[in-house]
Amino acid sequence: MHNFFAKFGIILNVCKSFSNDLVNENGNVPRRGVAPKFSDLEVIAMSLTAETESIDSENRLFEMLKSSMNKQPNIISRRQYNDRRKITAGLCEEIRKHIVLSMDGGEDFFCIDGKPVEITDN
Repeated sequence: MHNFFAKFGIILNVCKSFSNDLVNENGNVPRRGVAPKFSDLEVIAMSLTAETESIDSENRLFEMLKSSMNKQPNIISRRQYNDRRKITAGLCEEIRKHIVLSMDGGEDFFCIDGKPVEITDN
């Protein structure tokens, strides 16, 4: 679980650095109402961290998180996470686009999902 939170912190910092013009100083998309304790960027970072850990089930993710609630007291509830992940899907896609645009394009190869795919010309 320590590995999860270490990766979460790194991914959150990457999300923050590529979302300057998309979110406010609290890491949320500006909207009416009370600002949530768990920011939009944290929801996105948690989702991306779960992907990197090959956690494809919210149930499994929150079972793992439940054991560490005393170390991370501001963890979002599963229901709120699910709702806000859907709401922030567009923001997540914009952050991914900013990351891709920042790559200089000088690379010959990119690794996507870590699975080699043979490409042939027909």
